[in-house]
Amino acid sequence: MIFGCAGAAYGTAKAGIGIAGVGTFRPDLIMKSLIPVVMAGIIAVYSLVIAVLLADAIDPSKGYSLFNGFLHLGAGLSVGLTGLAAGYAIGIVGDARFWDCTDQKKLTVD
Repeated sequence: MIFGCAGAAYGTAKAGIGIAGVGTFRPDLIMKSLIPVVMAGIIAVYSLVIAVLLADAIDPSKGYSLFNGFLHLGAGLSVGLTGLAAGYAIGIVGDARFWDCTDQKKLTVD
């Protein structure tokens, strides 16, 4: 969950910087520029859901085997690191998109 939320935070921050910059040059694009921020937030929610599902699968009364431990570790790391990479990519692409839209009007759909 930590990796996924860190990626979502980076994506939100980087896209937010782009929104703030675009708002000074093209205020009409602010609402269209919120899409990367929402996408980055969805990554954090997905990481939270997976963390809750994994925590719910742990039942101390039944015993917890080494196999299940490694299975849950792998599932958590795969979701978390994927969320980190996706948030990083969303932030970079979202910021670059905003600055490109200030240069060319043809990049946005009216």
